Amino acid sequence: MRTDHEYRELLEKCKGARDEGPDTLSAGERVVAALVLNRPEWLTEMGYTMAEAVDRIGLIKCSMLLEVQRDLGAQGC
Repeated sequence: MRTDHEYRELLEKCKGARDEGPDTLSAGERVVAALVLNRPEWLTEMGYTMAEAVDRIGLIKCSMLLEVQRDLGAQGC
């Protein structure tokens, strides 16, 4: 089960990746950011296919991807 803290953390990590790049993120956070920000080249650089990326982050984080993506867009960012 996801927590609000987990969601807010993913939102902030993705916002940071969008604004500053993924270099400061862990491998798992980079995968999430790549999926949220529609950056398949980041996945390729890490050696992941889309399916492998989804498997890597698990169902709980997958369930948050679209919401994080929408919230990033809604913030005018």
